[in-house]
Amino acid sequence: MEMNARPLVSAVIVNWNGAEHLRICLPSLLAQSYEALEIIVVDNASTDDSESVAREHQVRWLKLATNVGLAPALNRGAEIAAGKFLLFVNNDMRFDEQFVAKLVEPLLRDETIFATDATQFFWDGTGPGHAASRLGKTPSGRALETELIRGLYFSQENVERETYVFMASAACMLARRSQFESLHGFDDRLPLGYEDTEICWRAWTRGWKVLYVPQAICWHRVGSSGKSVEGARYNFRGVLTGRLLLATKLLPWRYALNTWAISTAALAKDASRGQWKFAADRARILLHMAGLIPGLLREKRELFRSARRSPGKQLDLLLGLAND
Repeated sequence: MEMNARPLVSAVIVNWNGAEHLRICLPSLLAQSYEALEIIVVDNASTDDSESVAREHQVRWLKLATNVGLAPALNRGAEIAAGKFLLFVNNDMRFDEQFVAKLVEPLLRDETIFATDATQFFWDGTGPGHAASRLGKTPSGRALETELIRGLYFSQENVERETYVFMASAACMLARRSQFESLHGFDDRLPLGYEDTEICWRAWTRGWKVLYVPQAICWHRVGSSGKSVEGARYNFRGVLTGRLLLATKLLPWRYALNTWAISTAALAKDASRGQWKFAADRARILLHMAGLIPGLLREKRELFRSARRSPGKQLDLLLGLAND
């Protein structure tokens, strides 16, 4: 295929006071072998010299008046993008020169694929921090495993071939724009975390697939935003919001009820440890999310009525991907 016939890819990077990260990330993207690429930096009200770095590298710059969180900022970038495909990456990353090309290939050959996902190595190259995303009801024993919500485990499987996965990471996800827009993008109610799991879950309800492409390689300075107390609190608020929204909107009743019960009971644990700021954060989020329950349940009914399957059947489908 001739270069000028290649569909445009729009890379969307959300930034907050990440000038030093951008100095590495932007040149790495600009050096991609896939040249039909535009780069958009969506800035969450930075106070450092991020804008001058973006201008220096002649990429598109969208400055927001306030820090709106990750999912809303990603959506704002997607709204102004010109590409047929949308590449969502973090600012604290660098990329193999074939990264974009490898992610594009499966989307060009199969229109039922919603998104492709890449291999993320730790910044120092010591090992993969993100590989093929697997979902299970019991711990798998793999490295980097975590509980997505109580009773559902999210792990990374190192594989050498392309394979379907239940979600792609929003730090290295290439999505088909038409399907992304049909899904109305990421859920704006998610400030940080779970936005990628949530949208991929909804894509699978429509029969749109998510494919892990191990040959697409990047390096990620994982967790650089959560080292301060305020960063940890922001991450905590994002995770709690994500768990409550995902469980209420997409999962069977037993998971939703269990997630709410555990999250509410943890208030006492926060208080007993003297973690008053985290307790206050938890209380505010629980109150806010409780107000969203009627709307989330309406969305749930509409989503699974259209899918002609129950939340339980959808969960079984995603669990079964680990055996493919």
